[in-house]
Amino acid sequence: MPTHSMTELTAFCTTCPSTDEVIAVLAPLGFTLVFAMPADDEQAYLHLAPLPAQFHYRDQHGTEVLYLAGVDREEEQKAPRHASRFWLYAGADEGAHRRSAQVLSATWSLTWGAHDTCALGAVA
Repeated sequence: MPTHSMTELTAFCTTCPSTDEVIAVLAPLGFTLVFAMPADDEQAYLHLAPLPAQFHYRDQHGTEVLYLAGVDREEEQKAPRHASRFWLYAGADEGAHRRSAQVLSATWSLTWGAHDTCALGAVA
């Protein structure tokens, strides 16, 4: 039976919180925005699904939260029904990683699963 790293998690969200809401939750945990990419729906002529805006946050321990503000569609992968998606990557402080997961879960009723299994729709 394969083992999964619980340091790389993903969760599908039934709502699409605003970036202001996300930073309001993450800032008290020490996160700052380190990268943002606007939505890209200009690829329709290439028959590619629109790419929602994404936001990358990092804390002082290297813990990272990636927020995809919209539905991600990958033809070859089945994802649970969702309005947005979060990823959480551990840094040097396991407690910071755990607290981040708990706060995000409590705020948006997220169920975290290992990144590689959730990508295929098998939410843990």
